[in-house]
Amino acid sequence: RNTYTHGSSSNLVPHEMTMRLLLVVFAAIITHGASWNVSTGRTASTETLSYLTAFRGGATGGQTPSSPDPPNRKAKPIRVAFQGEAGAYSEKSLRELLGPNVIAVPRSNFEACYRAVASKECDYACIPIENSLGGSIHENYDLMLRYDLTIVAEHDFRVRHCLLTKPGLDVANIRFAISHPQALSQCDNYLRARGITPKPTYDTAGSAKMISKQIKGEPGRAPPEGCTPDNTAAIASNLAGETFGLECKEEGIEDDDSNFTRFLLLGRQGVVQYLNKKIPSKTSLVFTLPNDSGALYKSLACFSLRDIDMSKIESRPMSAALLNYIRFKNTVTRVEGGDKSAASLPRFRYCFYLDILASELDEGVQNALHHLREQSDYCRILGSY
Repeated sequence: RNTYTHGSSSNLVPHEMTMRLLLVVFAAIITHGASWNVSTGRTASTETLSYLTAFRGGATGGQTPSSPDPPNRKAKPIRVAFQGEAGAYSEKSLRELLGPNVIAVPRSNFEACYRAVASKECDYACIPIENSLGGSIHENYDLMLRYDLTIVAEHDFRVRHCLLTKPGLDVANIRFAISHPQALSQCDNYLRARGITPKPTYDTAGSAKMISKQIKGEPGRAPPEGCTPDNTAAIASNLAGETFGLECKEEGIEDDDSNFTRFLLLGRQGVVQYLNKKIPSKTSLVFTLPNDSGALYKSLACFSLRDIDMSKIESRPMSAALLNYIRFKNTVTRVEGGDKSAASLPRFRYCFYLDILASELDEGVQNALHHLREQSDYCRILGSY
């Protein structure tokens, strides 16, 4: 065969050069494919933390700290995507985090929120990642691998369920309560004590919307059988009650007052450059490991031996795209090393999501990440915030 010389390095046959090139493309597809702009060939970008903080507390205009525009020109308000109907807990969380005057953009599912930010339709997405009672929301962990978005902030949101009814309805007349199954289960003792029958629906705020539509006689999703505005209450946020014109009969009806949901704010560009040592920071990353004895122990030692505090670790089954990338990477390594055998991987492979309480730019974290990448097949920083 003809060989190709790369500078003064060793010769590579065309097959090996092609495999190296494909490996680079494969990695780009996994980590950047979802936000790649086909028309321009450039990845998406977003405003910096300076732009974000300019709107905290409800500001709707004015010049951003880094904006070259004249002072009399007003900046556009932030658009934030969230999953659910208007008045959902996700919307209340993003308004607590960013102020009341941001533009909240409802989306029907989580992936639509990621897609809205990647396509520049929205500036950020506010998505729940875990609940103190219900655990992790695995779909959003998987979507973080599929889309090239970065975590720019987090918010611990206290979930307070409200009993919402038609204005003027006597509580004694309530026979049914409609809401998302998880919300109903979190208010089980309250409902049992009052003889109210739970009826599951698709959404908390959506349940309030159902009652509102019935009151106004407007078309929309039908509530469960037997449920009318005269005998039914919705369990949702007080924001949902305000949005759909319902009366809050009682707030905080959940059985456990330690009900918190952790939300992440995702953008197209990170904010690590704005984090100094005085700002408490967290870094989230995802990595995979070879199927060797003690591999996980050694990977965590990269951080513990440098006194870096780890706040959470979560394992998830590896996606098909990431599995194919690692399989291809192993094949290239074997070919370059002279081993022509096929790359073998166990049937079940996992990736690990890790949160550490430090900034990505800290010297100790930099050394730990360098050490981890020596052991890992794949490592990606999801954000420092």
